[in-house]
Amino acid sequence: MNMRAVFYEDLYEFYNKAFSFLVKHEVKNSLPLTILNSLKKNIQKYGKEPPLMFSLAENGFIKLISLMTPPRDLIISYTDDLNNVKILVEELSKKNVYLPGVLSFKEAADKFTKLWCEKNSLESKLLRRERIYKLTKVSEETLGDKLFSVATKPHQPTVLKWAREMITEALLEVTEEELLRNNNNLKDEFEHENSQIYLLFEDKVPVSMARKAGKAPHGNAINLVYTPPFLRRKGYATECVAKLSKLLLENGNDYCFLFTDLSNPTSNSIYQKIGYRPIIDENHYRFYSKKLKKKGQKVS
Repeated sequence: MNMRAVFYEDLYEFYNKAFSFLVKHEVKNSLPLTILNSLKKNIQKYGKEPPLMFSLAENGFIKLISLMTPPRDLIISYTDDLNNVKILVEELSKKNVYLPGVLSFKEAADKFTKLWCEKNSLESKLLRRERIYKLTKVSEETLGDKLFSVATKPHQPTVLKWAREMITEALLEVTEEELLRNNNNLKDEFEHENSQIYLLFEDKVPVSMARKAGKAPHGNAINLVYTPPFLRRKGYATECVAKLSKLLLENGNDYCFLFTDLSNPTSNSIYQKIGYRPIIDENHYRFYSKKLKKKGQKVS
């Protein structure tokens, strides 16, 4: 067995190595694929600090990919051999890399977290249990008859407000810096008349939104699905996501995909009603010092 671990500084060299491996399990690797596509367009898309890019190969064949865009958490690709996760831990330790957390399919995230925390005398917290869903056909009964269109400049205040509410509701430990970065990205889209937000209307008033997000080779993600609390349980989110999913399929995508929080049974039920089917479960952990836990300090 000839294992070779490589850290990359050149994005295009890494992309050329990683792409063919990641696309073998395209939906399971949808997050690193969409991040890589975004980085190719703008290397500073997620911040000024260079991304961490890693590959592990056996006899010349890639077996695992890992990617981190500081200050965000480490992402580990799908791998059919969890022993590769142990090697990743060893290689990152040699580099003395600081990791705020990790996100990967459940088995890999659990193993990495255990090994990394043991090695670095850290504690961990499970932030979210997620599930990746894939859709290839929209259930016609969910499409409804309400007005649906891309958000335009006059809708910007509503979209920015809803996006902030959605993120703070879904991500309990989100930082103000992350909220500001997302706000600026959305504002930039509006300024360049390139909004990726789609709205559902009732009597010409927006009632729900969803965003056309990252692009995988053959599919497109949907995120920022949000309906204000006082408008929920009226089927607005279902119709909004169904309509956007149908639009993305009509625009040439083979499938749509999205991430759900497993602690929210309502959203998981809604997506399955539309036609989404579960692909794989993922765990998202955050790491922090044992001293912080003992002192009861809040961890950001």
